[in-house]
Amino acid sequence: MAVINTLAYLNKIIDLSKEKTGEELLELHREILCTPVKEYFPNASLEDLHFELLVQGLFHPSESEEIRGVVESLKAIEVWLTIQKEFERLKNLWKGPDVPVYIYPLTKERPYLEGFEVKKNGVAFNNVIFLFVTPELEEIELKALFAHEYHHACRLSFLNKAHQEMELLDSLLIEGMAESAVEELYGETWLSPWTKWYSQEEGVSLWRKYFVNHLRLEGVDRHQIFLFGNEEEGLPKWIGYCLGYQIVQSFLKQNGLIQQQALYKIPSKEILKNTEFHL
Repeated sequence: MAVINTLAYLNKIIDLSKEKTGEELLELHREILCTPVKEYFPNASLEDLHFELLVQGLFHPSESEEIRGVVESLKAIEVWLTIQKEFERLKNLWKGPDVPVYIYPLTKERPYLEGFEVKKNGVAFNNVIFLFVTPELEEIELKALFAHEYHHACRLSFLNKAHQEMELLDSLLIEGMAESAVEELYGETWLSPWTKWYSQEEGVSLWRKYFVNHLRLEGVDRHQIFLFGNEEEGLPKWIGYCLGYQIVQSFLKQNGLIQQQALYKIPSKEILKNTEFHL
């Protein structure tokens, strides 16, 4: 299945949005962008699905006419072909699942991370991946984004858990594994900045204080405070992501080089007990 021809969806939106405004434009987006993926989210309404994609970085309906140039630029640098080739390579390398990949322009309303404008985002579910990208991305950066999300898809396929069944330890390690895979494939330069925000000593201290007693907490929605942090609760920003990376790196240092297709099939508890974070 691999990379879906979302260019057709985007061109349709550009053509049909000229005479639509407000609610009509919103409905157009839901029909064209959300209906094709509804099968992967049987319990979600089109409204809920569209909202989730907007939260993840999908361009807003009000940007529909403006994205023509963005789409042409993405097409010119062969974004879809680049991801398709990397998908085939990693699927073979990691013995991973065949999941559909939907690529869309990132909204122009972009947040800033450590003073830099965010140029990309991605999200992986058990059976589908979404990438939100900009023409400014270097090819290797685009590949790293996809690899991170595809590794999530591999790990989720192994875990075989619904989002509400995922434990906090699972959520931490899935991020750490994906970043470790990116580092292995493309080098340290393309690691996410949060991997270096806290020292190992700081990580272990925060782990013992805030995380150890909640590792079996179920439900991805309940993990957000631990992943992204909450300074009011004493959790530094992005601490969970950083800890996940530190735990996986600790495991790899103590157990030697392990191929990714084997690593993502190791149970979370087994990884933890072979690290300095095990208590």
